[in-house]
Amino acid sequence: MHQSTLKKYQTRATNFYRAHCGTETPSSAQICAALLAQAHTYRPNSFSTLKSALAHDQIARGNPDVAKAIRHLVNPVTAPGSTLPRKPKPKKVCTVSDDDFWELILHLRSRDFHDEAVCAVLAYYLGVRPCEMRTITVIGNQVHVVGGKKSAPLHRGANRTLVIDEPAVLNAVVEAAQWIRECSRTDTAIRDRLRKECRTLWPRRKRHPTLKSFRHQMGSNLKASGESDEVVAYIMGHQSTESVGVYGDRRCGDGLMIFVRAVAGADLTKVRKPKKPARFGRGQVIGRIGHQQSIGLQPQTLDGAVALSR
Repeated sequence: MHQSTLKKYQTRATNFYRAHCGTETPSSAQICAALLAQAHTYRPNSFSTLKSALAHDQIARGNPDVAKAIRHLVNPVTAPGSTLPRKPKPKKVCTVSDDDFWELILHLRSRDFHDEAVCAVLAYYLGVRPCEMRTITVIGNQVHVVGGKKSAPLHRGANRTLVIDEPAVLNAVVEAAQWIRECSRTDTAIRDRLRKECRTLWPRRKRHPTLKSFRHQMGSNLKASGESDEVVAYIMGHQSTESVGVYGDRRCGDGLMIFVRAVAGADLTKVRKPKKPARFGRGQVIGRIGHQQSIGLQPQTLDGAVALSR
């Protein structure tokens, strides 16, 4: 197991012990009882992931018997004959308007949440995964992104080099990338704060955007631009065009709201092609890739943070 994965498991396990066992060193009986009692509050997949996290944590603590007991637990929600209701799968926000983006940026800046603001900037312009943001480097007008999920079994993240032609956008990305590289807060802390601020900003909404919402919107915009599946996959950091169908729907995209392009000579042969085409990969060309001049981006530096104004 990758060391970073184990660390995440241990952090999650400790938080679970504190919240549901009343101690950071619970017994096997306490852990199992808490798991069974809280099962209905988790989606089945999340419950399995939690079990795995607790088991690996116990192994790391030198308690293999406790880990074995945890693994043998059966989810009471999915057990044969169970009448317990399953927790519904939360609906994700996959579209984010330009107005919502700017409203969020102004809100975050006004409250001095600059870490969250720069992450939103990178997600909006580049469509990068949250775990990739600290890897971004910029040379000239070329943006280099190290693909995320490198420790995952399928190694789904792909490195890519993107080009930004609009100086205002380029400056904003440069400042945002430098800021987040030097940030000491964790991705989880930034994600949680962003969630809270979105709820504060839009209290009447039932669902709120996340950093991945901007990635979905980027996917929609790329599809609406009429680019090939291979180019879309490259810009999004997919290793296969099959993943193109996961992010975005061209019917919700705007082909004019693309701020990056693949570097000239990008090796698209490394992008795998499935036997069946991506569901929303190709279709009617709604707009050309380009920069919408009416946006009028003006990056400025405010107390060391990226400050964007319209």
